[in-house]
Amino acid sequence: MRAANALKAEDSVVDRRYGPRRDSAPRRTSPYLEPHRPKKRVSSIFVARRGIARSLNSEMGYGRSADWVAGKLSRVLHLRKASHNTLADLGLYLDLSPEQLFPAPPAIEDMDVHRSLAGRLLCTTTLQWKSSHRVLSHSYRERHEGPYKKNLTAWARWVRPKNNRTPDQCLVYVHGWLEPGSWIEETTLFRKWGKELDADLLHVALPFHGKRCPPSALFSGEFFWTADLVRSIEGVRQAVCDVRALMAWLRKQGYKRVGITGISLGGAIAMMLACIEPSPDFIIPIIAHLELEDAIESAPILWRMKSDLERFGVHSAKRRELFTRLGLSHFVPMLSPEKQLWIEAREDLYIDARLVEKQWNEWKQPQILWIHGGHITFPLHLDTITKRIASFLAAG
Repeated sequence: MRAANALKAEDSVVDRRYGPRRDSAPRRTSPYLEPHRPKKRVSSIFVARRGIARSLNSEMGYGRSADWVAGKLSRVLHLRKASHNTLADLGLYLDLSPEQLFPAPPAIEDMDVHRSLAGRLLCTTTLQWKSSHRVLSHSYRERHEGPYKKNLTAWARWVRPKNNRTPDQCLVYVHGWLEPGSWIEETTLFRKWGKELDADLLHVALPFHGKRCPPSALFSGEFFWTADLVRSIEGVRQAVCDVRALMAWLRKQGYKRVGITGISLGGAIAMMLACIEPSPDFIIPIIAHLELEDAIESAPILWRMKSDLERFGVHSAKRRELFTRLGLSHFVPMLSPEKQLWIEAREDLYIDARLVEKQWNEWKQPQILWIHGGHITFPLHLDTITKRIASFLAAG
């Protein structure tokens, strides 16, 4: 009971001036990730159990442990190796300005707005349009317009709750990697946000996810972030293109303010959009940063991508060089710090808090809420997150 009360007391809003805790012991690699020492012939199962026990017994260790377990479980999904080595075309995407990497999309002119009987009861509308994204690689275009044709149709779910209010702002939500569909948020997160946030909500599907997942994919998101680097980068470019086009369409529907939020990969997309004009009116990235060169090396859930790049002969130093030249970590925001609210986790094993703080300082210290726990355990703090977002939206 005492431990539970202590954990509950820890779940509080952390002032933006403080950032990650400084009074704890220096961060160290989890014991179960350390290399095996031949001198001590201890079973790997025992080492893993000992490592998990130490982590769980340490302060705020539950978040890192959950992230590590999720990373290991992801090996069940990523059974196939990347089949296309596209390094020869990668030069097309390097050393470009944000405007060159993410050109402005044309206006959406073929929006299909569909509202079923069930949608009327749930105050939800389905949006469908043709993605206007144009790829840079001629060799990749054959796959983009052929086997991946299903990905050319963009989808979104527009939620307008009936709660005796007519909001003048819409919050566009970009989901995380591997999400199977919008039903996850519609049955959980959006039910709470619809009641407590003074905004309409819109869930947009990332390329290669949900209804955009090609028939040849084993699961939603399999083709989005892999060692097939041209496809991966084009997926990010297409996500930015689709969300920008959707922002412009929403403004034509009468919204005075259109903001972007997102979880993990979706949060990174929100940050990218803040660096391109016309930018959103505000962003709320959740457990995200743009330091992709570090995430590739350290995030357990990206083990397949890292392993396949090694197989292609792209080792650590070369990987860091390529993703640094892609330039995302050097993007400069067009939005002022007052129009940004970051929500980050102190014990995130995928999004290192030290790198978050580095980018936070480079972006002139936007408003930030630090939660305890890690990447996977952020839903435990949904009440705190929702209250902070509500106050941010109310402040305008």
